[in-house]
Amino acid sequence: MKECITFVLGGGGSRGALQVGALKALFDIGIKPDLLVGSSIGAVNAAGLALWGVDLKAIEKLEDAWNEMADAQILDPRISRLLLKTMVGYQNDRTRRRVKEYFVSKGFLHELQFNAITNVKLALISSDIESGQVMIFGKSPDDRILEGILSSIALPPWFSPHQINEQIMVDGGALSNVPIEPAIQLGATEIFAFDLDDPTSLSQDDHSFSNYFLKYLYALNRRHVYLETSLAKAQGIPVHRFTFEGVSSKPIWDFSEEKKLIRKGYQITKEKLEAWGYQKQSTYQVNHAE
Repeated sequence: MKECITFVLGGGGSRGALQVGALKALFDIGIKPDLLVGSSIGAVNAAGLALWGVDLKAIEKLEDAWNEMADAQILDPRISRLLLKTMVGYQNDRTRRRVKEYFVSKGFLHELQFNAITNVKLALISSDIESGQVMIFGKSPDDRILEGILSSIALPPWFSPHQINEQIMVDGGALSNVPIEPAIQLGATEIFAFDLDDPTSLSQDDHSFSNYFLKYLYALNRRHVYLETSLAKAQGIPVHRFTFEGVSSKPIWDFSEEKKLIRKGYQITKEKLEAWGYQKQSTYQVNHAE
């Protein structure tokens, strides 16, 4: 089987800044992907990296983009209010328009297709709520990248479902928040997975609806990660999973700590790679994996 080093970038809202630092740490020692698979905010990072180049210059552009997102405060922090409005049929199209305009300004034009990406293979994950199946944008070379991004980040209550023809898509994290299984389907032979979920950020004393909502999402995500990692193990595909616990108390809709998270992502990943025995210009072999 042809070697296919794959970076799997999971969802996690504002915690996606951690992945920017983590990617820089891998690039620093010469580890680069043949395939990028992203879900939710991980889809945004994956698409940016694929469009701008799989190198340190692209990381600088990702950092700039994250600084702009922090200034724009893209996600409304009033989650309880948004949930109530969603329950009565409110369609949050204003946020979708703002986000779509932002991505277009960054080069993700409406007509840009996956076949325009030639330096790395890219796949973006969404969830088809009609069929209960994971949707992989990029399987077909004429899929549109902007459609893939908007479908992958369609997390209620901030975004309404994204409809394409008869399919109704929501956030990729609904069915595969750390998309290891889709990566396997696309030919991954070794996976570096960036898992953003953090159990330490969930309050044990907060009995608000929003906190229960976050715990619900966390439980679903852990089940998916367990099943998909087990599938990779059964097929003999190594998964090197990076986790980032206890680095921020901010909720996933608060983007104000992006600089801190980028630094922490770099530091944690660098330390883990060193513990695994990686050296400069690695041959992609590790001594340990989670």
